[in-house]
Amino acid sequence: MSRAAVLIGLAVLLVMVLAAVAEWASRVRTGLASLRRSSTLRTLDAQEHSALAPLRALTGCVHDDQVKRLHGAFTGGACWNNFPVGDGLLGGVRVLVPRRAWPYLSEDNQAEVVLAERMAVVVRLNGFNIAAARPDAATSRVCGERVETPEEVSMRRGPGLHPSPLVIAALALWAAAGIPGLLATPLLAIAGLAAWLGRPRRNGPATAQRVLRVRGRLLVYRRTAQASQVWLLGNDRRVQLPQEWQHAEAFSRGRSMLLDVRTCDGWVLGAGTAWRLASDRRRYPPTGGFWHLAWLGLLLCVLMFGGAWMPLSQRLELGWPVASAWQPLAVLAVVWHTVRLVVCIVHSLRRSKALDAEIARRPDPWQ
Repeated sequence: MSRAAVLIGLAVLLVMVLAAVAEWASRVRTGLASLRRSSTLRTLDAQEHSALAPLRALTGCVHDDQVKRLHGAFTGGACWNNFPVGDGLLGGVRVLVPRRAWPYLSEDNQAEVVLAERMAVVVRLNGFNIAAARPDAATSRVCGERVETPEEVSMRRGPGLHPSPLVIAALALWAAAGIPGLLATPLLAIAGLAAWLGRPRRNGPATAQRVLRVRGRLLVYRRTAQASQVWLLGNDRRVQLPQEWQHAEAFSRGRSMLLDVRTCDGWVLGAGTAWRLASDRRRYPPTGGFWHLAWLGLLLCVLMFGGAWMPLSQRLELGWPVASAWQPLAVLAVVWHTVRLVVCIVHSLRRSKALDAEIARRPDPWQ
């Protein structure tokens, strides 16, 4: 078989797969639109709305309160024992199904659902009622309120302008000036990427945000072994533990504790009396080794693309003409960031060891 025939066959197969996926997505959208136009059976009551709080917190799903009837076969479903929500297609409509409703699934299902933007959420299924399901934890309770400290504001907003990528962008443009035509395109792309990475990254407003002191039982969920952990405080509030604290044994016991939670993003800034994120970041600051690795990679790309297309006459010259003087500067920058990367790696290992020892000595966050 010729190479052209193989390529044509692969192209036809790809088109068929894309067409099948597009048709399936169209059927799902049509089914949801038809369900949205159907008559409303009743309004979601307070107990059902409260029972759906863990599902809203874990998935970020925002649903209405209009209960509609849905029936049909359940296909393409997946449920995990350590995650309280499963999903699949019920009657051709994508649905979220509470894990406790999974045993009630049958070949022909009768369900009551409420609608979110792109899916439906099961409230009742055959003999299952979400309001009768016992939650894993009680609702969280707000015990106080404050605003971020200046140190916490600075920590949230992140670093300002990075000077190193701007230098890399200038070197890439300098190298591109001596290369004709389209051959300079990779260097121009590197310069643009470096300038984009060097821009200031400011997360949120400069004003201090609200921080709530919330009491509740802290539970951790994981959809799959490869997925990241999801933390719930009580059964209705999703929080984000700092990476430094996630592996601490104290936070994995499912105990009730008092946490300082920033309202705008759910980040935990404090726990108990001895856990303060700002204090940890001040005493054990991040090393920034990832950024030095990124700058080193960009510099090596500049040297590779810039040197590959340099005219042979310039390579044979004994001196360094102005058009190619960027090369020794780039080499010096490579040496600098290599040294900084090694220093950061050593510092990171020492930091992790010291921080782990500090965390091991702390009292439990519920004390």
